[in-house]
Amino acid sequence: MASYELEHLEEDDSGITVAGLTGELDLTNVNELAQRLDEIAGLETPLVLDLNRVVFIDSAALHCLFRIARDRGRDGLALVVDPESPIAATLAIVELGRAATIAPTAEAARAAVAPSPR
Repeated sequence: MASYELEHLEEDDSGITVAGLTGELDLTNVNELAQRLDEIAGLETPLVLDLNRVVFIDSAALHCLFRIARDRGRDGLALVVDPESPIAATLAIVELGRAATIAPTAEAARAAVAPSPR
């Protein structure tokens, strides 16, 4: 059974929730992950998810990320993935960047989902 850790890093004044993942994401834990993400950031709250410490991701976890991106919309989810991270090539191959913003830094990811001034 693969394991992961989800760390709720912050929720800033702009209403963006930032969380980080560590470990392995696969069929054995993606349903729990999706539920925990919903608990820390409802669908109305933009979410920045740092994936730089994820060392393995399988097709079930990829499907989960696509589903989260679809449910949140392009402005509701940004993934932090350094081009040298263990899963960067996998995310590029499946073109996850077409469904959600993939940024190399947390600052760039925050900017991508920041609410527009009214």
